[in-house]
Amino acid sequence: MQLLNGKLSASDKCNTRQNRLTVFPMRTVIITNCTNRKRLDGLPPVVLNDECYSSIEAMAQAWKGQIDERPATLMASSLYVGRSVSDARRVATKLDAKLMFASTGLGLIEGDQRCPPYNLTVAQDPNSIIPRLEKLGVRASDWWEAVNVTQSKGSALADLVSQPDIDLVLIALSSNYVQLIGEDLGKIRDTQIDKLRIFTSRPGIEMLPSHLRRIAMPYDERLETSTLPGTRNDFPQRALRHFIEILELSSAPAEIARKSVSAAMDLLSLAKTTIRRRASDSEIAYMLECVWADYQGSSTRLLRYLRDDALVSCEQSRFRRIWQDIKGQDSIESKA
Repeated sequence: MQLLNGKLSASDKCNTRQNRLTVFPMRTVIITNCTNRKRLDGLPPVVLNDECYSSIEAMAQAWKGQIDERPATLMASSLYVGRSVSDARRVATKLDAKLMFASTGLGLIEGDQRCPPYNLTVAQDPNSIIPRLEKLGVRASDWWEAVNVTQSKGSALADLVSQPDIDLVLIALSSNYVQLIGEDLGKIRDTQIDKLRIFTSRPGIEMLPSHLRRIAMPYDERLETSTLPGTRNDFPQRALRHFIEILELSSAPAEIARKSVSAAMDLLSLAKTTIRRRASDSEIAYMLECVWADYQGSSTRLLRYLRDDALVSCEQSRFRRIWQDIKGQDSIESKA
């Protein structure tokens, strides 16, 4: 296989077209993770009640009761915001594919399903469900099963992949969400595995059931020197975009796709590492307050200032919490 400027050669495209003829019309599904950032539409989000639950099933049922009490105001594709979602949506549009989300709070849902605003995640966050699960002695994958059962979905992913009219399932997930759905992925029958292409970080690949690692596309940090640089949070979705838009591999068999991605990565170099120092919440808040007016309170521009100019390391969810505190104070002072 040869790559020309990061794309398949003419002969390989010809071979890919021949493969494509055996599977068209192809029905493609794209699954991406939900995001901490949500469009709340002016409504307070649902948060899990601070109670002691006797079992994970009881907690899942209680959560479902809270969700059902609230109006479903937005489609999932509009509820979740951020680059990871916009990149997944872009690929879905290009392939005329169905967009779905792996949601901590709602299980496996379609992009056009209406949902209430909520805050529940498996990522490091004040609304993370992980501490609750640890108290019950269960895993994130147990919660995935429990929350899907409340929605009458059972083994949601395995059941989806087994549908005969689905030919390709492109899964772009952060490592936290690979951990969430890992057991469900492991239930996919061997005869169905070649339908899958998985995009995640190297830690995410290591979390996959061992027999599924061969259909994980070998993207790595060299993607940052491609035409699609970004953050760790949106790495899987950028890899998906690169796979579809740059390499044009939607119809390539899994092994050919893996070799093509490896060859594309070999054409790139590692980005220079910027050393950023650690800082306390109060120090970061002070720095942001000093330049707040200069950047008109823009969260995007202030985060770039912090990382690129001040060279301070700050994870996105931590930054957002500090930024929201300052914004709230600024709003109060403006009204005074």
